[in-house]
Amino acid sequence: MVGSMTVPLFAQDDNPAVDEITVPEGTEFKLQLHTTLNSSTSKVGDRIMCSLIDPVAVEDRDVLSKGVRIDGHVGETHPAGRRGRGGLLTIVFDTVELPNGQKVAILGSLTEVFSSESGSDPNVGPEGELKGKGPNRKYQALMVVAPAAVGAAGGIGTAIGLGAAGILTALFLPKGRQAQLAAGSLVGMRLDRDVTLVIPSAGR
Repeated sequence: MVGSMTVPLFAQDDNPAVDEITVPEGTEFKLQLHTTLNSSTSKVGDRIMCSLIDPVAVEDRDVLSKGVRIDGHVGETHPAGRRGRGGLLTIVFDTVELPNGQKVAILGSLTEVFSSESGSDPNVGPEGELKGKGPNRKYQALMVVAPAAVGAAGGIGTAIGLGAAGILTALFLPKGRQAQLAAGSLVGMRLDRDVTLVIPSAGR
């Protein structure tokens, strides 16, 4: 396991009363996305900004409050392609920015999409990748009907029809859908590495 990072969350004084609390790997965060993502336009390394929707508690003590900023970047992106291949995009959550302005390095991955402001219904894969779906049913039906109609020419036209069917299949075979999320969407994040926070003692 990668070692955790210890960061003070307050201005140090000569004799601070502090607690070290480790937020363990596997802790779930619920976030609101403030950046629009799309596998056709987002680039590797693009910055992503989110905020914490619910406080994060360790042993019944809140250590990260609602509204804390969680940032990240686009780790990988592939636009949707032909043959129904949907787009793919990965998010790496890498920073917590605390109310006092300090930034804490973290490592987190996307786990789910609670709600999407764009109205899309994206999938989240087992490795945290955001995946666009295949073509919708209307286009899937077109993929089947168009070549079949040409192939039904009959007689001499049958051979021509079979060749044309292949051409039409290529023409009508639609792209899959882009992996996308609009700003305002609610998403889940999993902490993939322990992070130890130095916070004022509960008795202070």
